[in-house]
Amino acid sequence: MVRARNPSIGETGPPPSASEPIVCPGTCKPTDIEAGNAAMGLRHPLSAFVVLAALAVAVPAHAEDAQGFIQREHSTLDQTLRQPESPARDSQVNQGLDAFVDYDEMARRAFGEPCHPSLPGCEDLWAGFDDGQKREVTELLKQLVRKSYRKNLMKTLDYDIAYKGERDQNGVIRVVTEAQSKLKPHDPPVRVDYLVKQTDKGFICVDFVTEGSSLTKNYYDQFRKKMHNPNEGYPNIVAKLKEKIAKKD
Repeated sequence: MVRARNPSIGETGPPPSASEPIVCPGTCKPTDIEAGNAAMGLRHPLSAFVVLAALAVAVPAHAEDAQGFIQREHSTLDQTLRQPESPARDSQVNQGLDAFVDYDEMARRAFGEPCHPSLPGCEDLWAGFDDGQKREVTELLKQLVRKSYRKNLMKTLDYDIAYKGERDQNGVIRVVTEAQSKLKPHDPPVRVDYLVKQTDKGFICVDFVTEGSSLTKNYYDQFRKKMHNPNEGYPNIVAKLKEKIAKKD
């Protein structure tokens, strides 16, 4: 892709999130992998990304709905990760993730455009950025998602995924899944929903919701606090994101 924690961006996450995901081979619950992310000062849920890795299930060729899209993309990523480790393999993983996630919309949502429906007093931080700033934070979020996803993919291969269907929510399709650890079969499953949009080029993911916690909403909560702190603001957000990207695993 167990009790999902309320994650954040710093060391974020499709599970839990925020600073850099911790490593606990063979014993992790999706939420455990994301614990300890507070070190970066920005926190965000990568729980979804942890479970994402486990969603590798064979899909019939005729599956063209949103759920079929989720299954197909994860099947491709799973097959790629089972190859020997190499720069070429990492590049293929990046390409697979790029085909799966709409980083542009994810960045907009993370800065309040559109605002999450649960935030009636939400403000559009994105509208206050110039074009250069928008490109900068979008690229940084893309790099951080890639890095965190690659690190957690291998740790979630031993999860069984149950697909619970999909439903339309004002033009966005919610694909519902549950991830069950094979190593700890008595632990409760982790629910991860994928918000998918239909575009001219096909389906694309715009958000991940782990145990009811939206990735982009958690980003937004952290970004908004920093934007309203006179000692932090936009420069601090950029600095923290770069710090997390540069940090060696």
